[in-house]
Amino acid sequence: MAVTKFLARDLTIGIDAGGSGGPFTPIKGINTITHAPANTDADTTDFDSAGHNEHMVAERGDTWTLAGFSLEDVLTGAKDSGQAAVELLAQGMSTASLAWFQIVTPGGNKLTFSASAVVTLHGGGNNVAATWQAVLHASGATTFS
Repeated sequence: MAVTKFLARDLTIGIDAGGSGGPFTPIKGINTITHAPANTDADTTDFDSAGHNEHMVAERGDTWTLAGFSLEDVLTGAKDSGQAAVELLAQGMSTASLAWFQIVTPGGNKLTFSASAVVTLHGGGNNVAATWQAVLHASGATTFS
């Protein structure tokens, strides 16, 4: 089959809160995934640069924002297991503040990374479904497979 476009809704994302290398629990209710790469440059400009600034990348980082809707059973209070795992992670400190995440494309390409999380709970207006958002700050390198 030829290389083609695919829909963002066909991406899947999961969390391995146990840290055992899987399985990854799907995080449901997501309607937007946004990647924000970042880097820190080391200035390598010197007198021989002839007035042009020079640099090399010293660090790279990634942030992923997941946004969507809060999911829970309104009769029992049971939450989506993926959202609940991210919410628990967002309360952790030290080594308990990191978990493994994996994003899988429709073709089976996998991005796997360790990250901490900041979660925004249950927002919205009068006539909209309650929102849910998690910002994942990668710790270390992302692996591509």
